[in-house]
Amino acid sequence: MYTWSELRAQGRAQTKAIVKKQARDWLLASAFTVFPVAEAFAQSSTNVATVAVDAFGERVGSEQIGLYSEQAVRGFSLQDSGNYRLDGAYFIRSANIVPLTLDGTTIRVGINALGVDFPAPSGIVEYRLAVAPPGMREEFEATPLRDYGGNAWLLKGSIGAEDGTIGAAYGVNIMNDKGYDGQKRRPRHYAFVPTWRPNDRLHLRGFFSADRFYKPGGDYGFVLSGTELPDPLKVPNRYWADWASYSQWQFAGGAVARYNFSDRVALQTSFVWTELDRWRQDFVTWNVDADGAGTATIIRGRPNDASSKAVETRIHWQVTDTQRLFGTARWRQSDSNFRPGVSVPLGAVRLDDGLPLSMPEPAPLPDVAPTYDETRQIMAGVGYEADLTKTLWVRGAVLKTRYQKDRTPPGAPTLSNEDTPWLYDFAATFTPSESLTLFATTVRGLEESGTAPNNAANRNEVLPAVLATQYELGMRYRISPAITFISSLFQIAKPTPGLDTTNVYRLVGEARHRGLELSLVGRPTPSINIVSGLVLLDADRRGTLIDQGVLVGRAVGVPAVTGLVNVTYQVPLLKGLSIDSQLNYYSRMLLNPRLGVYTPGYGTFDLGLRYSFAIGDVPATLRARVGNVFDEDTWTANRNETLNRMAPRSFRLALTTNFNH
Repeated sequence: MYTWSELRAQGRAQTKAIVKKQARDWLLASAFTVFPVAEAFAQSSTNVATVAVDAFGERVGSEQIGLYSEQAVRGFSLQDSGNYRLDGAYFIRSANIVPLTLDGTTIRVGINALGVDFPAPSGIVEYRLAVAPPGMREEFEATPLRDYGGNAWLLKGSIGAEDGTIGAAYGVNIMNDKGYDGQKRRPRHYAFVPTWRPNDRLHLRGFFSADRFYKPGGDYGFVLSGTELPDPLKVPNRYWADWASYSQWQFAGGAVARYNFSDRVALQTSFVWTELDRWRQDFVTWNVDADGAGTATIIRGRPNDASSKAVETRIHWQVTDTQRLFGTARWRQSDSNFRPGVSVPLGAVRLDDGLPLSMPEPAPLPDVAPTYDETRQIMAGVGYEADLTKTLWVRGAVLKTRYQKDRTPPGAPTLSNEDTPWLYDFAATFTPSESLTLFATTVRGLEESGTAPNNAANRNEVLPAVLATQYELGMRYRISPAITFISSLFQIAKPTPGLDTTNVYRLVGEARHRGLELSLVGRPTPSINIVSGLVLLDADRRGTLIDQGVLVGRAVGVPAVTGLVNVTYQVPLLKGLSIDSQLNYYSRMLLNPRLGVYTPGYGTFDLGLRYSFAIGDVPATLRARVGNVFDEDTWTANRNETLNRMAPRSFRLALTTNFNH
């Protein structure tokens, strides 16, 4: 049974024959790349490296692999731009969706983004909801040793009717975590994903995701006051105030429904609601010099909240075996209430000393009226794709949008801005042989610019939307049935935010990212699996401040070179045992664009093993992993111009048992 993405991913000569033979099966399975088959039940013991189809990003459960993450793709933040899909449905993410809700997450760029209708610049983060195959499945995972101490306990499972008409997946994850600095964290994850399929035409799925997070001490960050980096951090150590805290609740829920009118016509409607209630987020800023000496200030956070609701209706019409029409109508509403924090000086500090164990807690902050941000957006679009010949496939789509943002500060009139641009995407593939596919794409999208970071003078202020345009050329070559090579050249241009000379985070210029992506994934032998990739990225910045020499014309916190090699070896002499290793490399990153300060490049090596066995009749998996084996220690640059210490050597041990009925 094939999904539409799988059909596109194959050679166009093969696609035509598959469509004729399996049109009905394909439509029932996924008219919109929705609802993975039951056999895709993901387990915490799944080796994510064997699931990945390229080197650009894949996550299953708590493990992930790839050159990119759900937060950053091609040098841009997808959290800011909002390029997310849930079982193919468009939505805006104001809150995280916990992994228990999902079968997996894929970063779609290059040729593997061609399976997404109405794509977006920079790429797409595609979430796949957990499934409930027939029967009962329970999985219990005990992690008595987390990376730096603490433990975690996970229970997940599913129950489904034998005829597939109804079912549900569920999960609970309790983590008592500890960071490398010794700071405690208390995440709590909950998930429920029901499914109802009364007949072959109607398929309805719902989901509920909740995340309760508490971190005593709150957050902290380091700002460099000179041009020389200080010595590495002493850990564990106290870089937070004992009376501070970070506590919040994240919720996501909704439903995705599909109805097949016939073998060729289908309709999908979705509603996704995400909400973040942040009760408190205290943040300590360390302003230090090369000797690690300086001053600290804590920003005492007030309650803030944000929510987004999105509705989409999509239609698919397979006009002929080689032509398809598709359309969408979207509506979304995003709201946020922002209450400014209060800065409290903590005096002179040294990195090696940390903060005192006991500090007097200030009086509670008085309540203040919030600044209210409201965004409304309506979109409608149509598209067409066709196999023009046995080797040539084309697609084009246009999308008209009306975007309006209103901002109402306390006691002041509402400030509004409105934009009604035309958006588009065009793509073509040429498949001269079964092994080789060439592709070209261009896409224009409207993206959010995010919010001002904690260390900015306008902390948490919501920035306006911008237009982004991407051009791309690439190829995919199947070296063998088991090994695939992918290469892409791309350019993305859009207005970009940053800190100006007054420490205000705003749009400061134009970003132009040009890059080369390489991915080699597959099995050279039955016992060896390889995921490898390389990104060469020129993250250029242009604008008045750059022209005047005030800022360096490069993106902050973005490496020019990123590399990855992951090798998994199935040990032939001991059934069930596999050894995995991963090498990561990141080149130097710009920290301060005013002073031209960079953090050094670095590499890390991880090593792990996975052993599958049985406890009586119960399948079990033992997972052990050592991160940063050689304990590489250096400073890294964040995108908000703060310093961060890379994670030191870590150890993790987990036992997973699976009960299938």
